Amino acid sequence: MKKRIYLANGLFSIADRKFNEEIYNKLKEKLGEDVEIYAPQFNLAINDKTKSASSIDIYNGDTEKLEWANILLAVLDGEDLGVATEIGFVAGWNDAYRTEPEKQKIIVGIYTDNRDISKTYSEDKNKDMQSCGVAECQYPYINLYTVGAVKNYGKLFAMPEDAIDYISKL
Repeated sequence: MKKRIYLANGLFSIADRKFNEEIYNKLKEKLGEDVEIYAPQFNLAINDKTKSASSIDIYNGDTEKLEWANILLAVLDGEDLGVATEIGFVAGWNDAYRTEPEKQKIIVGIYTDNRDISKTYSEDKNKDMQSCGVAECQYPYINLYTVGAVKNYGKLFAMPEDAIDYISKL
């Protein structure tokens, strides 16, 4: 079965657009003819920012592709409400089709924050933060409800290459 991937990430910064392009190209390279990818930033009918698409146009255009996809590849870096909404849509879809496994969609998440507490925790760092006051946390936070949706219907990876390898084996 052909993999139909919806690539969800922010698309407003140069860094996000380049990262999306890199993931898109790596997916194409690894999966070749076995994949079709929808990346919203390439849908200029609704995402050409020199023009004006309405929120309804964007919602309808992207929802059509979320329904079409059988894999949601979601980048959870940053705080993009669109990505959270797309994850929520797919989780809701899967909940609605709970008794029909053939309609289920897989969610694959990428979270690359290098401050991962399991890699950077230390007692000294913890003591320093306690004396620094408000908004001085050196550890990342990611919304656990969103993480739960990803993990309930797929898997979360720290590296894009690992996520792409996982998708290639589905």
